[in-house]
Amino acid sequence: MLEQWILKMNTIRPFELAVLFSVLMAGIFLFVRVWLLSDAIPNEYRSASPGFNWGWEYDYEGAMQDPGRFGGKPWPWPAKKTGNRIIMPLNQPLIIDGLEIVYQGMVGSDNFRLDIKIQSLDTGVTYTQRFSKSEARKGFFIDEKKFSLERITPRYINLFQFQNE
Repeated sequence: MLEQWILKMNTIRPFELAVLFSVLMAGIFLFVRVWLLSDAIPNEYRSASPGFNWGWEYDYEGAMQDPGRFGGKPWPWPAKKTGNRIIMPLNQPLIIDGLEIVYQGMVGSDNFRLDIKIQSLDTGVTYTQRFSKSEARKGFFIDEKKFSLERITPRYINLFQFQNE
């Protein structure tokens, strides 16, 4: 039996030996690579937030509980007024002409909510106002100041403030 095997090995060409050796080495390489990287996937289930290109090392649950922990300033910019344009991210107050306005997000599919404090009346009282998107695009008043909705998303709102006439 051993003699038959030796005779058969003599009939194998060098090219066939090179292919067999290459396949064997590739298999060993892949096995070692998988074995070394096997601890990269955690044992417990963690959702790696699809769509944001976050890997397993990103603490998605922790970031949602305390978003300020991972960055110096709130997402993505603080509320600001540039000329007549107002940009307000969610839950960030902005003081405009004696009004403190905070965008509180969408209410349903067609409404949004603003929390308003009038500085001249009482700063401790917050007036919650709900506006329809379609009506707000035409214009709305807050304490005799006219605004109109330019753009709204669940995370921020763009308003236009008309000049007092």
